[in-house]
Amino acid sequence: MLKNKIMRNIAVVGVMLLLGTGMLSCKKMLDVPSHRALTEENMWQTKNDARAGLSACYALMRAAMANENAHWVYGDLRGNDFQATKRGDLRAVVESNLNASYSTMDQWRDWRRFYTAIAQCNLTIQKLPQVTTTDYRYSQNEMRLDRAQAIYIRAFLYYYIVRIWGDVPLVTTPADGTIKTITREKWEKVLDFAANEAKSSIDGLPWKYDGKSPEQQGEYRGQGESHHISITITKGMAYTLLAHIYNWKGEYDKSLEWANNVISNQSNTGYGFVSLNDLTRLDGAFRGRIGANIFQIDMNFDHAEISATGQLEDWTLRDPYIPRRESEIYVPKDSVLKIYGEPHEQRPNFFFTKMEETYPIFFKMKQLNSSVKDPVLKMYASCIIVFRYEELYLLRAEAKARLGMKEEAQKDLNQIRTTRSLKGVNTAMDGQELLDAILLERRRELMGEGWYWYDLVHFKKIPQYTRLTQADVDKGVALWPISQDALSNNSNLTQNSFWK
Repeated sequence: MLKNKIMRNIAVVGVMLLLGTGMLSCKKMLDVPSHRALTEENMWQTKNDARAGLSACYALMRAAMANENAHWVYGDLRGNDFQATKRGDLRAVVESNLNASYSTMDQWRDWRRFYTAIAQCNLTIQKLPQVTTTDYRYSQNEMRLDRAQAIYIRAFLYYYIVRIWGDVPLVTTPADGTIKTITREKWEKVLDFAANEAKSSIDGLPWKYDGKSPEQQGEYRGQGESHHISITITKGMAYTLLAHIYNWKGEYDKSLEWANNVISNQSNTGYGFVSLNDLTRLDGAFRGRIGANIFQIDMNFDHAEISATGQLEDWTLRDPYIPRRESEIYVPKDSVLKIYGEPHEQRPNFFFTKMEETYPIFFKMKQLNSSVKDPVLKMYASCIIVFRYEELYLLRAEAKARLGMKEEAQKDLNQIRTTRSLKGVNTAMDGQELLDAILLERRRELMGEGWYWYDLVHFKKIPQYTRLTQADVDKGVALWPISQDALSNNSNLTQNSFWK
C-alpha cells in the first residue's frame, strides 16, 4: 500500500515537473506555455476552485525551483566551493560551461517552468474576485488573503529569475489564446514591478495564520497555525522579499528600511536565530516549519510533496546514508579548512562528515524520510529554505555597511558570529574590510543554501573567488544563457551577450 501511494505521489510530482519545464505545453507566446492548471471558465466558480488555483501557484513555484535541483545549480555550483566528481553536467556548471550539451543543461537554461508558475499566478489574481460572486462561502476576506499570496508569489518569481537571466519578459496578465512575441524588459523595471507587487500584497496578509488578525480569521483551510509556519505567505515574508529586491538593485536605504520592518516586528513574526544543532539535525530547520525559516518551499511526505529531485542530499550524500559509493558534489577538505579557519569555529563539525576521506560529505542537509523503506524509492524530506533569519541579519549588516553605518553593521554581523561561537570583528576595519567580512560570514553560514553565486555577483567578487576573469564578467558571464527553444520560438528575444 505504501509503495503504491509513493508511486502515485511520484507520478504527481513528475507531471508538475513536466509542466514546469514546458514539456506539456505549446512553444508559442514568448516561449511561455499556455497550459495552466485551471483554464476553463467554469473552473472558477467555487471556493474549492479558488483553493485549487492558489495551490497550483505554490506547486508550480516549487516545481520550477526543485526541477533537477535547479535552486542549487543557479545559487551554489558556480561559486567554486562545491566540486563535481564524475557527472559531466555538474562539472560543466562548476566550470561555467553553460552552453554544454546535456539534457539537464537544457532544462536549467529554460525559463519556461518559471513562466508557467507566473502564468498561473496571473490567472489566479484575475479570477479569484469572480468566485466571491458565484459561491457565497468564499468571502471577500478570504479572497483578498488568497489573492495577496498569488501576488507575492509572482513578485518573488520575478525577483528569482532576474538574478539568473537579467532582463526578462514581464508578463502580468493571463494569455488570451493568441500568439504573441514579447521582448525582454530591463531587469530594473522588472524588479520595480516586483517591489510594487510585494508592497501591494502586504495589506492582505497576516503576520501569522493564528486566526487572530483581521486579514485571517478562524482556521485557514482547516489547518492551525503550526501547519502554515514558514510556508504560507505572510507580511514578514513580503517585507523580507522587499529587503532583498532593493538589495539587488543597490538601493540600500530601502533595503534597510524593509529589513528593519521585519526585525522590529519579531513579536509579530516569531522569527529567531537557530542553533547549529537545530539547523542540521534530522527534523530540524531543513525539515522546516520553525521560526528561523522565514520562507521555505516545503517537501512534505504527508501532503504528497515528496520527490527524488529538489533536495541537495541527492547530490551530497553517499554510503552509508544512501546507496551510492560516491557523492555527486563535495567541498574539498582544503577549502573547508580555509573557509572555516577561525579559532572556535564549530560549523564544520555540523556541516561535514568523513573529513578524513578524499571526498568529505556535505552533511548540512540530511532529511532522509524514514517512512520510505524501499532503497530504490529513497526519498528526502528536506525543504528549500529561501529566506531565514540569520541571512536577513547579514543582509541588513551589508545595507548598513554600504550606507556608512559601520558600528551598526558590525553589531548585526557580530550577532551571527556570536551565535556561532566566534569573536566579534575588529572594530578598526575599514568599510571594504567590513563588507569582505560580511561576505565571508554569508559564505560560511549559508553554504549549500543557494546564495553564494548571487553573493559573488552582488559583491562583485567573481574574479577573486572563481576561475572567471573580470573580462568575462564585463561580457556578461554572471547571467545564464537563454535556452535555444526560447530563442527559436520568439524572434524578439536575444541571447545574453556572453553566450552568443
